[in-house]
Amino acid sequence: MVSPRNYTTRRFRPEDAPGVAACFLDTYGDSYPLKDCYNPHWFTELNMTGKQLSAVAVEDGTGDVVGHCSLQYRFPWPVGECGQIVVKQGHQGRSLAVRMGQFLEKEALGAGLICMVSYEVTSHHATQLIAHRARFSPCGLILGAMPATLDFRNLTGLVSQRESCMVSLKYLVPPKPARISPPAHHKDMISRIYAGLGRPVFFQSPSKFSGPGEVIVRESQVWETAEILVRRIAENTPRDIRSHLGELLGRQGIEVIYLEIPLDQGGEGTVCHEAEKLGFFFAGLGPSSTGNGEALILQYLKTRLDLSYPRVVTPMGREILAYIIQERRRVYG
Repeated sequence: MVSPRNYTTRRFRPEDAPGVAACFLDTYGDSYPLKDCYNPHWFTELNMTGKQLSAVAVEDGTGDVVGHCSLQYRFPWPVGECGQIVVKQGHQGRSLAVRMGQFLEKEALGAGLICMVSYEVTSHHATQLIAHRARFSPCGLILGAMPATLDFRNLTGLVSQRESCMVSLKYLVPPKPARISPPAHHKDMISRIYAGLGRPVFFQSPSKFSGPGEVIVRESQVWETAEILVRRIAENTPRDIRSHLGELLGRQGIEVIYLEIPLDQGGEGTVCHEAEKLGFFFAGLGPSSTGNGEALILQYLKTRLDLSYPRVVTPMGREILAYIIQERRRVYG
């Protein structure tokens, strides 16, 4: 039985920074890839400059910081990433993660955000259950998103392969209908995902290309991943994707490559088909990194992953995983 204790959930203050860093050390040891999380000054800078909003759980009797959760502003539209959830051993099982998430949800609404996204690990159920209880809805599963050096200590210990993450969204206000022209062969699955998100969707005929295309690349040495982001679709887009993929395959330290395709421009079907010929396969939907709303996410694995390993909690999450397994088989023959 969990012993009674009282806690306060509130916004981060600079004096909380050492306690937050200690929470990461307690949860992950020194295995968390983003080493800045062990630096108290980093949390203070992010919160003071408005790049991140952190919530902490503080034990009333001692004043100790025993939990942390953050909302990061890294998208061009009003959506925040809810993550960096840690609760110290000895204080778990008291719904502190849920309480911090609820606190951040109110703060997000006050800041004008309309949507929140979370990336939940699949080597254990804890963060997925937190997201499910907070009424986030699965919309994708990005494979191999984190290095195979994570140590969840009292949960699973060291992960046995690169960590995959369920992508979940929660609209804080009733969403406007999405008007998209998705690839025809993914239309049914995309419809089911939108239904789970509670966002009405209208399918429109693909429009013709207008103007030059634009594709950018982002790399992360910390996570050993790269992203090919399609900002504007044009006739040369498949060629640009092929060129960027070739360059990334020759780089050391990149294990997974993600491709983001806008759903509201026209030409998505052609781009998706050509990308699948290169070895990309379905990952689901995620918040667009270059525009508004959701984008189609495909993924390319340079590393071997056992897809029987991810532990998925929700029926929709399991449906997405089954579809991804099916699509990987189809793409690779």
